[in-house]
Amino acid sequence: MNDDGKISKREFRKALHVLGLHFTRWKAGHAMTQADHNHDHYIDGKEEVDKLIVWAKKLGLVRDG
Repeated sequence: MNDDGKISKREFRKALHVLGLHFTRWKAGHAMTQADHNHDHYIDGKEEVDKLIVWAKKLGLVRDG
């Protein structure tokens, strides 16, 4: 949301909130745990974005297709 090419937990929580989801703080934290492979507190790079997509699919936020 600040065009730095990375997704922070705060940015992801805000995006989940905009989608109308509940428990956004927990969901954003869980997503970071699952996707932040290098533990820099950001989702960045193709591998981490792919892991975030897998996480979102498990929650039904993204559909295949």
